[in-house]
Amino acid sequence: MSYKGIDVSDNQGVINWEKVKAAGCQFAILRTVRRSGKADLQFAANLAGCLAQGIPDEFYKYTYALTPTQAVEEAKQVIALLIAHDKKEGRVWWDVEDPSLRTLSRGVLTGIIQSAADIIIGAGYQFGIYTGKSFYEEKVFDTDAFTCPMWIARYPNSGYFTLADNPPADKYKPEVKQPLFGWQYTSKGRVDGISTVVDLNTCYIPFWTAQEPQGAPKQNYIYVNSVADTWTQEEAVKEQKKFAAIGINTVVHKVEIKA
Repeated sequence: MSYKGIDVSDNQGVINWEKVKAAGCQFAILRTVRRSGKADLQFAANLAGCLAQGIPDEFYKYTYALTPTQAVEEAKQVIALLIAHDKKEGRVWWDVEDPSLRTLSRGVLTGIIQSAADIIIGAGYQFGIYTGKSFYEEKVFDTDAFTCPMWIARYPNSGYFTLADNPPADKYKPEVKQPLFGWQYTSKGRVDGISTVVDLNTCYIPFWTAQEPQGAPKQNYIYVNSVADTWTQEEAVKEQKKFAAIGINTVVHKVEIKA
């Protein structure tokens, strides 16, 4: 089973997340900081919009780091932004695609990515790598050095897509050795509520449980995976992420306790 979602930045301008949700968006991945180190201009609004509509979210950083020191600095900027918005867990996708990275040797770039991963993971977040099919297959960095999930871009069709459209045929689905989190199959998505084209993705490893829209009445719930498990929502989310990180698609059920 797969899920359809988007990744966005301030390049998409102001987004109407209510319309995006109604269009069928099941998750969103939000850009965190810009090259300057300052927050994406729409990060706060996008995060608030996802929360209000109950759209699961994760985060990405387009990296320009050419040294380990620069990678560490970028990672710290991301963490500072997330903490400032009370996001103390989740996954950060390290976006490895800038052409400048091709000027580095494979070993050097691999070490730089690992430097970022160490900071992200050390701060209590999960780490994943986003990259293009060519970067991965040409081993611009040592892909074998990483066991984290991969999110791969491959655009086999130059046409426009909506969330209601099926992605290109499965024969075009990227092949990787690591767990394949998702496939970014077009940069020409058209989604109601977004005035520009937007990247569309299909996700194979869900990272969420049901989220209540902001302002929804609080209910008395427990979360279970089997009759032997009884969790709080926070515990359930953590357990599901552990399974997802190793490619196991498990389901956490929400059970209401009646007084």
